Amino acid sequence: MPRLLIPLNDTIVVCLPAGIAEGRPHYATQITCKTEKPDDIDAITTYYMVRHELSDLVLRIAMAHLASAMPSTLAFEGDHYRLHARHSPWTFGKKVAFMWGNETLESSEDKWTFLFTAKPKQMAP
Repeated sequence: MPRLLIPLNDTIVVCLPAGIAEGRPHYATQITCKTEKPDDIDAITTYYMVRHELSDLVLRIAMAHLASAMPSTLAFEGDHYRLHARHSPWTFGKKVAFMWGNETLESSEDKWTFLFTAKPKQMAP
């Protein structure tokens, strides 16, 4: 199965699968992942190195929030980065009808914004 990689300095709408329970809908949600400075070379190269790990984390956070509301701000730290997450009401999502094939998707209540920061590189002694 192909892996979804969340792009940096961009906003996307993703389809999140329904839960295990029968009859639960699939959801559409907006995800933005950005850096403080879009042309920060250290952040861009670090993001490229950890994009698989980060994409998995971002999607897990968004899916977990559907099952049980998470705090409005979260912070995560990896070996090479820091990720700050926040969700806020997604009013635009309620104005649009989303489809996945023939299936109608529910719009999630919240959208997510992730701020990615590369940790300063350590100089070798």
